[in-house]
Amino acid sequence: MRIARGILLALLGLTMLVQLGEGIASLADPAGMMAGLGLAMTPGVEVPVTFLGLAMIVRGAITAIALWWIVRGKPEGLFLARFIALTILLSAPIVYWRLHRPDFAIGDLIQGSLLLVPALLVKHQR
Repeated sequence: MRIARGILLALLGLTMLVQLGEGIASLADPAGMMAGLGLAMTPGVEVPVTFLGLAMIVRGAITAIALWWIVRGKPEGLFLARFIALTILLSAPIVYWRLHRPDFAIGDLIQGSLLLVPALLVKHQR
């Protein structure tokens, strides 16, 4: 159980950093982020990219809360970790169907699965 908990904490920390970094990058330089992803930046895309950046920052903050709660021994942290993993997993088919980018979808599928497995293995310790 300790190994699974350690893996979960490490993956939550990495997920938090990635989400916050991507969110800040999309707010600071939407065109740069789109170019980095290999997508075309058009005038109508800036607003949705801004909302996407805010959503990623919120998910990063929720991940930080889950991480902190797990460290503090709160069972709500495990619930949040599982919820975050499920949202990442659910984004995979949406990304594939809407953006037609299997590389992004596979990344979300792998990240969500890697996060969900230890989140399900760890049990709350009273």
